[in-house]
Amino acid sequence: MEKHLNIVSFNVPFPPDYGGVIDVFYRLKALSEAGIKIHLHCFAYGRAESTELKEICEEVFYYQRPRSLIRQFSVKPFIVATRSAKVLLSNLLKNNYPIFFEGLHSCNFLCHPKLNERVKIVRAHNIEHHYYEGLAKKTKSFLKKIYFSIEALKLKRFEKVLKHASHIAAISNNDVEYFQKKYGKTFLLLPGHPNEKVNCKKGSGSYILYQADLSTFENEEAALFILENIAPEIDFPFILAGKNPTAEIIEASRKHLNVSVEANPMNKKMEELIANAHINLLPTFQPTGFKLKLLNALYNGRFCLVTPQMVEGTELDEFCRIGKNADELKEQISILIKQDFSEEEVNNRKILLEKAYSNTSNIEPLIKVL
Repeated sequence: MEKHLNIVSFNVPFPPDYGGVIDVFYRLKALSEAGIKIHLHCFAYGRAESTELKEICEEVFYYQRPRSLIRQFSVKPFIVATRSAKVLLSNLLKNNYPIFFEGLHSCNFLCHPKLNERVKIVRAHNIEHHYYEGLAKKTKSFLKKIYFSIEALKLKRFEKVLKHASHIAAISNNDVEYFQKKYGKTFLLLPGHPNEKVNCKKGSGSYILYQADLSTFENEEAALFILENIAPEIDFPFILAGKNPTAEIIEASRKHLNVSVEANPMNKKMEELIANAHINLLPTFQPTGFKLKLLNALYNGRFCLVTPQMVEGTELDEFCRIGKNADELKEQISILIKQDFSEEEVNNRKILLEKAYSNTSNIEPLIKVL
């Protein structure tokens, strides 16, 4: 018997060029390859309709996301209020298939009485109000601080909508514990990603790489931390690579002769940068969700050096070197630049990652509840 699934996505998941949509797209692909018939509903803002999505889905619906400031006055979080197209509800009611909501962002209709009898699964990409609280604490902009703080309060209140979900698919062990305690019915659903096999190179590389979407506040903070606290004191080349680096990153990088910025590299170029780096340096200061850039570096790069927040709630710490602060990170770098990446380390990654983190095994818990 054929299995069908409605998926409501917060954005058009192609191209898969940043964390959230990478998770969505490669889960779609894996589900399609497993024989699940997908009816995709996605909110479009700044992204075109995709022929690639048509190839893996039974049908694809696009909805506009009006982001007028008037939505700020809604009692619902802005990220939810701007994804509330009534035609979405109409389309969901055209069939009786389970509904998979990608993120709290997409849950405007989760508690609608017309969907009471449906199987409804919510993908929790992180604990959203914790994420926004973190942004509010760290931003230097007064207006952004107000926005993030208000959004965090609204998200904390709106999160109670999850009691209407049949299941919650959390992205990390820490998040499973949080949602299970509050709402029950939670299982671990590891993220979708583009990697099939471990392709790490042995030996040594000639630079240290930080790779991320450089337009987001969280990643800008990490990049500036490297530029201000680590790169000036390490006699080794650094490359910062990723999407739309901010003016602050560009300006700060110009102060250091050993730093270069690769803006908006194509996928092939980013793969080469990760593979040829000696160290993938990945600090973060937000212990929320699951950082896909770490998984990508472990599949394709040599040494991975991270802060504790990067591996919190995962089981990936055994494959990483960890530094709690700038001094510990610099100490680890001093040690690692003198070492070759060994075949034993490559094989250890293969043993775990190709089995426990493959997209095929990742979707098994989801297929069980459909």
